Amino acid sequence: MTAVQRVDQHMAGVAAAMLPERITPELRTRYRQLPVMLRTSGLAGAYAFLVAKSDQQTELGRAYGKVASGIRSHLTERRLLSDTSATNHAVLAALAGMQPQEYARAAAETELLAGWLSRLAEAKHQADQAAQSHPGGSG
Repeated sequence: MTAVQRVDQHMAGVAAAMLPERITPELRTRYRQLPVMLRTSGLAGAYAFLVAKSDQQTELGRAYGKVASGIRSHLTERRLLSDTSATNHAVLAALAGMQPQEYARAAAETELLAGWLSRLAEAKHQADQAAQSHPGGSG
């Protein structure tokens, strides 16, 4: 028997998998800005920004790349993108070609995902800060 998950449970799991091991203050800020960026720039604009900032040479660049990849995987899993949208260029082309209702659903899904990402990054950052201020545990 397959366990049934609520949508929020699934989103939390997907978002948790997108987070790096450690959340720096700068990463926390970027994750907190993502839901706002999605609302103001739209899904295609925010995705293009993430792709443009992706860079395997820096921690921040790797985080941007992981978020872009996570969004692409999530939208593919939810059947909002086809499996052929395997490259960033293909994702942007697919977003541009969507019918308005499809795009609105993809944007809403991504905004929910970004909300979870923001909340989990904040929680992880707080935990990291607490661990740094109390090395060795609660004593």
